[in-house]
Amino acid sequence: MKTALVVIVLFIAGLLLGPLWSGNTGYVLVSVGSYTVETSVVAALILLVIAIIILRAVFAFIARLIRGTKWGVRWFGNRRQQKAEAAFHDALVGLNHGDYAGSSKAANRAWQLRKQPNDALLAAYAAQQAGDVKQAREWLTHTDQNAELAVAEMIMALRENPDSIDSRLTQLRALLKDYPRHPELIRQAIVGLRYHHRYRDIAGLLNAAEQQQLFSDTEFETLVEETYFNLMLEAGRSSASALQDYWQALTRDQRRNKAIRRAYLRALKTFDATAAADKVAARALKRGELDIAYLLDKQLLVAGPELRDIVQDGLKKKPDDPFLLQAIGQMALQTKDYALAQRALRRAADLAPSQRVLFDLAQTYDALGDTANALKCYREGLRV
Repeated sequence: MKTALVVIVLFIAGLLLGPLWSGNTGYVLVSVGSYTVETSVVAALILLVIAIIILRAVFAFIARLIRGTKWGVRWFGNRRQQKAEAAFHDALVGLNHGDYAGSSKAANRAWQLRKQPNDALLAAYAAQQAGDVKQAREWLTHTDQNAELAVAEMIMALRENPDSIDSRLTQLRALLKDYPRHPELIRQAIVGLRYHHRYRDIAGLLNAAEQQQLFSDTEFETLVEETYFNLMLEAGRSSASALQDYWQALTRDQRRNKAIRRAYLRALKTFDATAAADKVAARALKRGELDIAYLLDKQLLVAGPELRDIVQDGLKKKPDDPFLLQAIGQMALQTKDYALAQRALRRAADLAPSQRVLFDLAQTYDALGDTANALKCYREGLRV
C-alpha cells in the first residue's frame, strides 16, 4: 500500500512539475453549451484533486449520517456480516482443497470483519497446517478457549517438534491428567514419548488410545508389542526372575493379548529362556495366535520339546511344507544335528528358496566342513 501511494504521488508530481519545468504548461478547454472554460493543465489537475477530496469528504459525511440511522446500521451490518460469511466460506473451501495459506488469509478477513472466536480458531488451524506455528499460537489468543489454550499449544509444539517432549514432560503429564480423553493430545503424546523410548508413559495411554481408535489395528498392535517388549527387557535386565514376575503381574486379559504374548516371547528369546519360550510359543501356535511363518520371520523359534512335537506332527500331515521344513532345520541347527538340518533346509530351499533358508543352509554346510556348498548357498542367498 505504501509503495502504491508513493508511485501515485510521484506520478502527480511529475504531471505538475514537468510542464512547469519545461516552460510549456499547456491548456485544457472545457466547453459546455455556450460556456467555455480554459485553464492550464497544472491548474486543471489541482482542481481535479481538490474536487476528489471534497467529494470523498461529502460521501464520508453522508455515509456517517446513514450509519447513524437504524436502517443504515442494519444495512451496513448485514453487508459486513455477508462479507464475513463469504470469507469464512472461502476459508473452509481452502481447507478442503488443501490450500492452507489461502484458507488462513480468508479466515483472517473474516476475523477482521466480525471478530468471532470461530474465525480465530479456523485461522489458527489453517496457519498451523501451513507450517506457521507462531501465527497459529497468536490466533489462539483471540479465541474464547482460554481454558484449553495450554492443550492446543502443547499439541502444536509436539507436532512441530516431537523431540521437544523431554523439556515438556512435566507439563504434558499434567495435561494428560486433566484431559485423559483428549484424542489428539494422547496421539501426539504417544508419538513424542515413543520418539524418546518412554514406554512406561506410553503403557498408561494404551487403553485410551485403543478405546478412541487413534491408530489402525496394525499400528496399534505394533505399538503394544513394542511397548511391552521394551518394558519386559527393562524388567529382565534387573534379575533372572524379574521377567517372569513382570509377566505374572499382568492382568489375565493382558496375558491373553496376542501382541503382549508376542512381546513376552521375544523377551524370553532375548534372555535365552529356552524352556519358557518353548512353552509360550507352543501354546500360541495351538491357540492360533501365532504361526510358524511368524516365528521364522522374527527368529523366535527355539529347539524345545513342545515346539518340536508340533513341527513334527505338522510334517507328518504336510511333508512338503517349506515353513515346517525350515523350522525343523533351524531347530536341528540349534541342537547341532547338522545332518538333519542339511536335509531339511536343502528340501526347504528347493521348494521355496529365500535368503534366510539359504543362509541357514550355508551355515549348516560350513559346520559340516563343506566349504564349496556353503559359498554356493551364500551366493544364491544374495541373489534372492
